Amino acid sequence: MANRLVIILSIFAAMLLLSTVTMKSTSRSDGSNFFTRPDRYLLSFDRQLHAKLAHAESLWQQAVDDRETMISESGLDKNFPDGYIYPYNVWDFARPSFFCPHDLERVGTLGDGGKVVCGMTRYERESPGPSTDTNTAQELIVYSFGVSHDSSFEAALLQRTNARIWGYDYSVDSWAKEVPGHQYSRASFKQLGISGETNTEGKPPMSTIKDLMTVNGHSYIDVVKMDIEGAEFDALTSLINSIKEEQGDYNATLPFGQLLVEIHFMNEPPGFSIPQDLTQWLQWWSSLEDMGLRPVNNEDNWIGDVGSGKPRFMEYTLINALDKDRNKLLWA
Repeated sequence: MANRLVIILSIFAAMLLLSTVTMKSTSRSDGSNFFTRPDRYLLSFDRQLHAKLAHAESLWQQAVDDRETMISESGLDKNFPDGYIYPYNVWDFARPSFFCPHDLERVGTLGDGGKVVCGMTRYERESPGPSTDTNTAQELIVYSFGVSHDSSFEAALLQRTNARIWGYDYSVDSWAKEVPGHQYSRASFKQLGISGETNTEGKPPMSTIKDLMTVNGHSYIDVVKMDIEGAEFDALTSLINSIKEEQGDYNATLPFGQLLVEIHFMNEPPGFSIPQDLTQWLQWWSSLEDMGLRPVNNEDNWIGDVGSGKPRFMEYTLINALDKDRNKLLWA
């Protein structure tokens, strides 16, 4: 009987020791551990992340291959974009075939102005908020192109992460009411438009993304939000060309981790280049994918579609799936 008691006590002691070691091994470098913040820890630490990304890449590649079949069945000579309804809608050629390896969350207002973000919990863990000048956590670098009259997205990032935001919009002169004045040291704003060419003396003044990054001293941006009414095509093409000139065509990637962009199909305003046929649309979309971007979500902008009565505007969430060194979403 005494021997059995000794054995039982020994087993209990061993289990207690193992539990203590496990708790210490899961502690974060800042002293907190798994048990203090289980929700955030579980969502941001993923031993299967690389396997998930590999599977997502294979699904995306299959969708790319399927485009050839879609083109052959749809043809290239239909009226664009409204002629592409059946058997494939124009947006079917750019379905979100990759999946977000973390959580998908709508950040900001539920209506126009909010954005669907991949991995918000990852950003909260790597750059915990709120954003202040005394917060010593790593900053989340955010560029917001197109502010208009809603800044709920930016306000949420400032509250939940240690975000540092640069905003640009030539149609308004400041952030909307959601960003309080005491946060302006963390959220700079300039009345300026985004274009494929820089002309700061123009009316309105315009700049390329690359030139803004140079002025701000940035080589990488964590999150880019873009709603610039058709100028997205020229702006992103210009950035791609600049990056390829610097890095060469081989293994060049866009210098940001996530792109939240509204794509607009419309007649070309003066000075704009907007796809006017399926070939141009697929060439532009493929240029984003070639630079590492993968679509993980899209949603129709119902408000924007009221005028035409057809799905002309689409919100996309894309993540950079190739830049594993700099993209926080890819850190295992």
